[in-house]
Amino acid sequence: MASAFASSHNPASDQTHDWLIGGALLIITLLRSAAVITTPLELGVDEAQYWLWSQTPDFGYFSKPPLIAWIIGVAHWIFGHHTWAVRLPACWIHLITALLLWRVASWLYGQQAGRLAALIWISLPATGLGSFLISTDTPLLALWSAGLLAVCGIATRRLSSPVGMGLAGLAFGAAMLAKFAAIYAIIGLMLIYLRGHMTRQKLFDWRDLVIALLAFGLAASPNIIWNFANEFSTVRHLGDNANITQQSASMAGVWQFIGGQFAVAGPVVLLFMMIATITHWHDHKSRWLIWMSAPVLALMIIQSYLGEANANWAMTAFPALTILLAGWLGKMQNRHYRIFSIGINFGLSLMILLVTIAGSMGPFTPQSDPLRRLRGWQRLATDIAPHIAAHDAAVIIADRRATASLLSWHFYHSDLKILVHDDDGIPSNHFEANHSWSPQAGRRLIALTGGNVPPALPGVRWLMPTSTIQSTISQNKQRQFKMYRGIE
Repeated sequence: MASAFASSHNPASDQTHDWLIGGALLIITLLRSAAVITTPLELGVDEAQYWLWSQTPDFGYFSKPPLIAWIIGVAHWIFGHHTWAVRLPACWIHLITALLLWRVASWLYGQQAGRLAALIWISLPATGLGSFLISTDTPLLALWSAGLLAVCGIATRRLSSPVGMGLAGLAFGAAMLAKFAAIYAIIGLMLIYLRGHMTRQKLFDWRDLVIALLAFGLAASPNIIWNFANEFSTVRHLGDNANITQQSASMAGVWQFIGGQFAVAGPVVLLFMMIATITHWHDHKSRWLIWMSAPVLALMIIQSYLGEANANWAMTAFPALTILLAGWLGKMQNRHYRIFSIGINFGLSLMILLVTIAGSMGPFTPQSDPLRRLRGWQRLATDIAPHIAAHDAAVIIADRRATASLLSWHFYHSDLKILVHDDDGIPSNHFEANHSWSPQAGRRLIALTGGNVPPALPGVRWLMPTSTIQSTISQNKQRQFKMYRGIE
């Protein structure tokens, strides 16, 4: 069924506009790819850890499902051991997400809205940053958008309810292989069903919902089975991250989270998204999008009040909000709203691009440089390499997951083992679970710590003197490491 908001433009003109917007999306993606390839900034801790996971393919890992590792593993296999190879898929996955949202918005509100949805998504500050630093959010949002497309197929009668819900369940279930936040889709689908049941404006019936749930479980089953076999380590990690019991309830966390959403979406775009959501509430063909976004934000606000919620934890709300905004802007005769909101975001995205290329925030670098974690690790590896050779060390024992992850990346081509010491025998990260030190007589090792004493390792004889490595990590910060030589 054609949408009530469908555009009445000339088909030839629409096609020209489609080519222009498609070309713009491609150019933006190519520019971001070039920035990823040329940036002097090194891998972050999480990126290095995801890469390390990719070297041992599995259906799950200590803190995350496996999809991010699979993606990085394929890119690493194709392009080789380069920082840009780890990050490059992010640019193109975000392009896919923009194209999916284009299709959803065009089905609901017409071609003009579709083009706007793609431009809004590609210009979000979170997309600009997420095109440079690869994260689990990147494939999550692409698959989430694919799920929205399937539901939209039902809403516009392009797909039958059983087929559409089956496809939606598969897409959202596959998204669970990227990040457990995909579970919010089930909440959204249930609310859509309950609202439709109460108002007699059903998008699908309970049998279709069951089909979606079964398809969801099927797609997510590899990681579900893995968690069963590994004492639910990923689930327990998520519980630890929630941190609800360790902090008193506070509105400060709520305001911090809300402020973070303005950074994620852009100040004007987020405000317009709120207006668009309210405007579309009485449109039954749009309301399902609200149920796929508002509950996520509501739950994260509660989480931020009770404990802690990072700004990106609500990212699954933004594909639907992008579509709603595109529909609202597409109906407006005054183009200034579109130019103003999207233009500001493109300006912010350009700043992110320039910072990526330069590898620095220049004179605007604050005392606590947000880029400091992306510098200094190659220098550290270079500085300690002579000590490793002089001691004929076979093992480096790091005191932090961050150090272990990044040294694993930089010593990829050596036979050196990078391990950590699990003090309490209870793994709290991937390294403690899978790369923990255990004694092996005769090995020479080096401990790299931030403390003034070597770690207490049974059976290890520490040699003196120690060495101090000073690693420059930004314009105004340095990181100091103590190095101890030992023999097991």
